Amino acid sequence: MKEDVLEIGGMHCASCVARVEGALTKVPGVASARVNLLTHQGRVTYDPSRADFKQMAAAVSAAGYEVKPAAAANAATSDLAQRSRGEVSYWLWRLMVAVALLVPLIAIHFFAGAYHLLASYVQLALATAMQLVVGWPYLAGAVKRLRHGGANMDTLIALGTTAAYGAGLADLVLGSHSMNFMDGGMILTFITLGKYLEARAKGRASQAILKLLDLAPPVAHVERNLSLVDLPLVKVESGETIVVRPGDRVPLDATITNGTSDVNEAWLTGESLPVTKRAGDTIYAGTINGSGSLRAQVSRTAGETWLAQTVELVRRAQESKADVQRLADRVVAWFVPAVLAIAAVTFVVWALVPGGGWQAGLSAAVAVLVVACPCALGLATPAAVLVASGRGAESGILIKDAPALETAARVTTVVLDKTGTITLGEPQVVALQPASGITAERLLSVAAAAERHSSHPLAQAIVSHADEQQAPLLAASDVEIIAGRGIFASSPAGRVFVGQSSDRSGLGAGQSALDVLLNDQRLGRIVLADAVSETSRAAIDELRQLGLSVTMLSGDRRETAEAIARQVGITETIAEVKPDEKLAVIERLQKSGQVVAMVGDGINDAPALAAADLGIAIGRGADVAVESADLVLSRHDLRLVPRAIRLSRDTLAIIRQNLLWALLYNILLIPLAAAGKLSPALAAAAMAASSVSVVANSLRLRWLRLDPW
Repeated sequence: MKEDVLEIGGMHCASCVARVEGALTKVPGVASARVNLLTHQGRVTYDPSRADFKQMAAAVSAAGYEVKPAAAANAATSDLAQRSRGEVSYWLWRLMVAVALLVPLIAIHFFAGAYHLLASYVQLALATAMQLVVGWPYLAGAVKRLRHGGANMDTLIALGTTAAYGAGLADLVLGSHSMNFMDGGMILTFITLGKYLEARAKGRASQAILKLLDLAPPVAHVERNLSLVDLPLVKVESGETIVVRPGDRVPLDATITNGTSDVNEAWLTGESLPVTKRAGDTIYAGTINGSGSLRAQVSRTAGETWLAQTVELVRRAQESKADVQRLADRVVAWFVPAVLAIAAVTFVVWALVPGGGWQAGLSAAVAVLVVACPCALGLATPAAVLVASGRGAESGILIKDAPALETAARVTTVVLDKTGTITLGEPQVVALQPASGITAERLLSVAAAAERHSSHPLAQAIVSHADEQQAPLLAASDVEIIAGRGIFASSPAGRVFVGQSSDRSGLGAGQSALDVLLNDQRLGRIVLADAVSETSRAAIDELRQLGLSVTMLSGDRRETAEAIARQVGITETIAEVKPDEKLAVIERLQKSGQVVAMVGDGINDAPALAAADLGIAIGRGADVAVESADLVLSRHDLRLVPRAIRLSRDTLAIIRQNLLWALLYNILLIPLAAAGKLSPALAAAAMAASSVSVVANSLRLRWLRLDPW
């Protein structure tokens, strides 16, 4: 079996996804097809001896969509980002046009009564411009779906706006000052606003992979023919020797042959502390070299590195996410033809019955079409999402789209990363242990004098603590940093040395100690650790109150991870896992029937965040983690996770109420319109009232209490 990725064009909703998947799976030899509305891509598994691209392209084209082979990973991601930016600009332009036309349309309707005839013709001109310019994508989409025997949300929008426009024309001929032109404009404006917001949310997806691709430098310094040359990564072969200079990003996975340096592996392990690397150790693409120079032998080429594999994991995880199929799309298959049939029968019956006539039939039929307009149905979800998004933003919870809210309401298991999520993600001084006769202030002051000249995270933690404690400042000079040992410096008090302590007695799991010496006399040691966030324990208690199970997932050592878990009350801990293993844990939980939320802040969390049913990122974490997530917490406060769950549950309840009201509205008022009990103007007013009720119901979310107290 072979697997290919296809670029799919022309999809607008979940019914489009189902239609394309159905067309692909009907091709002989195709085993499976997964189409993603977010990326506009489909991953197809097929037997190359029975199926090929031409056959699949023909099937997709016959369904009414465009298809082409996907580009390579880098190019495909760049194309997706460019297309996303174009889509946002496209809908923003149409939204601006819609607002510019709608404002005078409403003003004329309410304030131009004295100039009725002239005002009506101006309204006609504005409504016509809106129908042709703003409404064109929906009209074209509806016609295209009709030609291929299908219907989607475009069909509903086109039907409603065309009906309102047609009714406005009829009212103009009959001399009635109706609301139909204005209603058609309002429908188009609200729907276009939703399209613009949706395009913005989609545009973030491609950024996740772009951030990952940016981790690796564009070239590697390669030793060839006794000289150093810069080559693109794809031209570097396995076994070649590369040189990694101080401060450079590592270009490829390689084994060190010469040199010692501290390497920041935060993207891979999530740990903020650099790791000392020596000959024989492996360095990974995208990690950051410290102050030493390294020579290393390439062990994995550009497409095989851990970084490249992580990029592919994120792509696959994103592709596996099907967009939530909204109720409006599920009912469209029967709703549209049913409304058309009711309107047609209404016209015929009124035209034939005694005392009726074609004018009464036309009025009743138009009322049916207008009252069945999908404005309330279209607003049911976005209205609630917009209010919930604002409410969440006020509390530090950034919501990317409606499916995220729906998924959050169904979560049963929360998986928490350790470093930067449960903990603060940066070392802090937790204890000063001065030698006999030495004060803690003296110990801290001498250590800070040397460490002010180092950018190492442990050094910065000591300096920060010294400043907080207002320890006396000492000047230092003649600084020498030796990778893997520590820092030497001269001060007015003498020669200072601060370095890793070999004595681990009295240290807890995850703690480090630095010895401080002055003129070879030991002043004591400083203990540092990645401290647990003050809010973590309370957040985990709140999650359990919501009936959720909690698991900690970490790339750190098992003893360190378990010590942190005990502090915050977590009983289920999985440690020493790499990015692909984190992804496997998420998938295993999902296969067991759990709806999984993953909370993380590091680049190493990106695959798990993308694969989880709900990805939640700490906003101050790595950009790729933020882009891979569905919800983003703007500050490091884990209590926002249970609050996001509460907000999501209440929002989903509001959405269901809105959809139920929108459907009941149509079920109740369509028969009244068909019976001639509603004029087109009253039908339009009822339609507008239904929209107002949906928005008013959604506004209740603004006063939702998110904390449990």
